[in-house]
Amino acid sequence: MIYEGKDFSADVQESAEVVVIGSGAGGPVVAKELAEQGHSVVMLEEGPKVETKDFTPDPFRAFRRFYRDGGTTMALGRPAVPFPLGRCLGGTTTVNSGTCFRTPDKILRKWRREFGLEGIEPEKMRPYFERVEKIIDANPVTPEIMGRNGEIVLRGAKQLGYSSGPLTRNTRGCRGCGVCTLGCPSGGKRATFLNYIPRASHFGAKVYCDLRVSKLLVKNGAAVGVEGAILDRNSGKPRLKFSVSAKLVVLAAGAIYSPLLLLKNKLANGSGQVGKNLRLHPGIRVCALMDEVVDGWRGVPQAVFVDEFADEGVMLEGVFVGPVLTGPVLPYFGEKNKELMFKYKNLAAHGAMIFDETRGRVRLGLRGRPLITYQMIPEDVKKGVKAIAYTAEIFFAAGAKKVYPTVTWMPEMTSPRQVRELLSGRVKGADLEFMAFHPMGTCRMGADRRDSVVDPYGESWEVKNLFVCDASIFPSCLGVNPMESIMAFANRSADYMQEMKLKG
Repeated sequence: MIYEGKDFSADVQESAEVVVIGSGAGGPVVAKELAEQGHSVVMLEEGPKVETKDFTPDPFRAFRRFYRDGGTTMALGRPAVPFPLGRCLGGTTTVNSGTCFRTPDKILRKWRREFGLEGIEPEKMRPYFERVEKIIDANPVTPEIMGRNGEIVLRGAKQLGYSSGPLTRNTRGCRGCGVCTLGCPSGGKRATFLNYIPRASHFGAKVYCDLRVSKLLVKNGAAVGVEGAILDRNSGKPRLKFSVSAKLVVLAAGAIYSPLLLLKNKLANGSGQVGKNLRLHPGIRVCALMDEVVDGWRGVPQAVFVDEFADEGVMLEGVFVGPVLTGPVLPYFGEKNKELMFKYKNLAAHGAMIFDETRGRVRLGLRGRPLITYQMIPEDVKKGVKAIAYTAEIFFAAGAKKVYPTVTWMPEMTSPRQVRELLSGRVKGADLEFMAFHPMGTCRMGADRRDSVVDPYGESWEVKNLFVCDASIFPSCLGVNPMESIMAFANRSADYMQEMKLKG
């Protein structure tokens, strides 16, 4: 059963074996797995309930309704890095591109080697990835929905001999509408509100929307429930109170709001690591002007990848957005920018993200809001420059007339020679226009309680029965989109909860 804030006219008191905070990639997995085992589960979501009929191609309406703070979440630094977060049923899975990657084997081995995490070896994690992929309908992008934009990038990569291919996405019946990040109007992209949440509800889990958790309840060193407010949908202000008593509390509010809630409650921070070690996968977007008609809005906006440079800390992944969002990232102002937009049908675009070594931080800011800082180190800036250069190189190989690299002092490139010029030049972080989508690492797991927040199964070292099941547990950046990794590790944690905390 899914409840909305408007359904209540009085304070709410609930009890369950498990209460889950957050409905993005992690929380619904735990809710479904434990409800299926016969346990009573309550899941809480701060944002609104959504259905496919609610989605619109109007980006401004979508940002206001389905994103936190209208999509304006920002990490402060030089450069500042914006990273939009979903705030609705399904969390960011509702408004992401649906890209699915397993945690790379080398990353799992690194975590085993450097952080002492046992039981996460590739062969032991494989069953979890397979289970998740089956439930979310993970499938490679097919030629029918790839779109011309993706075809152009693959053509350029093939011309240069680079490793590349179609991305795998959580889809069933995708029509290639091109508006994944605004919410899929066809239901083809299988966000958690279309798979894990209905399954959890089928097995008896209760789902509440429009509820903001403010307090984690602890008794005798163990989590025993949560308290918070039922919000008015229009104003966002508290309207009523709610409380849930539970044997287990699962924090799955994401890598910004999970640590923030711990900091507000002054819990689980004996190591001093809560809110630290923030990684973002900073990304860039490069556009190109082609002779051919691209019509890039037709087809999957993130359809292909180039992983040729993964060992250098760079992953190239497709990105294309509508004209309202394209105009501001093209160079120039006024008439020159307008002239470019008149050629929108001939524009191609591709994105890239870097495997960052920069470590940002989430602090408790004014009025209880997060203060997010992220000062990019020179090594990561160099990766950003490489990402731009490699993407530009691919576009020129595919026949681009001009490339627009989003570098302040190089608004456009007209030949591959300028790619070499960019690589040999002195580029500062402030010269580049970064954006990110994958915050992680702020409640990292480890084998040593002195330098981690949670143990290898996501349970707090200090507060028993308090688990974290989202991207904040990852000890380092993944190098790939984190959604499937979050789900697989959440499933692993749910199995542990069933066996060690709830069985019998």
